[in-house]
Amino acid sequence: MTDQPSSAPGSPLRNSLWNLLFRIVSSTDHSRTVWTAVLRGACLAFFKEPIDDLPASDNDASRAAFRDRFLSLPDHRLYDLVEFLLVDDRAGLKEVDRKLIRRSMNEILDLEGAPVRLLRDKFVPLPDSLGFDAVATAEEKLDLFDLPAASRHLDSALGYLSRRPEPASWEAVREASLAVAAVVRSFGDKEGKIALGTVAPVAESFGIPPDLLAGMEIILRRCHAVSGLPGSGPVGVPVDHPEATFLVVFCSSAINYLLRSREAAG
Repeated sequence: MTDQPSSAPGSPLRNSLWNLLFRIVSSTDHSRTVWTAVLRGACLAFFKEPIDDLPASDNDASRAAFRDRFLSLPDHRLYDLVEFLLVDDRAGLKEVDRKLIRRSMNEILDLEGAPVRLLRDKFVPLPDSLGFDAVATAEEKLDLFDLPAASRHLDSALGYLSRRPEPASWEAVREASLAVAAVVRSFGDKEGKIALGTVAPVAESFGIPPDLLAGMEIILRRCHAVSGLPGSGPVGVPVDHPEATFLVVFCSSAINYLLRSREAAG
């Protein structure tokens, strides 16, 4: 990620992330073995370090060794490590710990002014809570309406947008554009040509006001122009991270709008 506040050792954000992890893991570690398992799993599968010299029976020493590694990571690797702890079975965390971490993570990130939020066990850079809610709600509704293709493309867009250390901006816009196209195709002519960069095929049936439609079409055409998809500009047209974030959030909002319009129309 670029242009982000530093969370170097000693920073409030980095310390708060460690304190969250420490409080949760230690509070449920009744056998006093979890830090040893976490250190061993992280060194084996994340840090790719030799494990033969790790403290094998000293839980406190393992915690201290893991803490040193945690606090010394560069920003993008710190987020990678937390994602590893949340999803990889080799990480040594109990599922109850993962649930507690997920439950508290975004509150910590919000309080410390972090430029990311946790969404489906990924740290996703979004400009504000409104954008975060738009993407999260769109994914939830796509699942409810059983639109698997659109859901996969939106998930891929988030993955590209959150790629570290550098986001894959135009790839994120491409996937978000495909997500909108999948929704339009699902609600419109499922047999005709796939409509890219537009919601016009469903505008009349959904009752989209002309002025709103015009504004949506302008932004969706921009998404298409930088997406590298058929009929767009050259593949790899420059699109910076702030614009890519805006376009992905807009596509998510457009999907929300279409889904709610469909629901209202019965």
